[in-house]
Amino acid sequence: MSRKNNRTKIKAQYELEVEKERLRKEKLTKKRERKATSQKKETVKKVSNKVLKRMRQRQLEKEARGEMEEEKASKSKSKSAKPETMDTTDE
Repeated sequence: MSRKNNRTKIKAQYELEVEKERLRKEKLTKKRERKATSQKKETVKKVSNKVLKRMRQRQLEKEARGEMEEEKASKSKSKSAKPETMDTTDE
């Protein structure tokens, strides 16, 4: 009789461990999915200060010449005026 009880106890412990492991894996996959969706929204590429200064300088020069208004008008008309984002999918 005690042998049968021991077997049922061991089986119950094993099933409990299996269930805990399954829940842990589910939680981990949900966390990864949430992280992937949050990163998928928009990724900003980091640039050095040197490059950033050049970009600002060129933008100021364009504004001074009045080219920025023309570019904004042409971009709003075109369909491909989406912001540049990096593709982070693993395929």
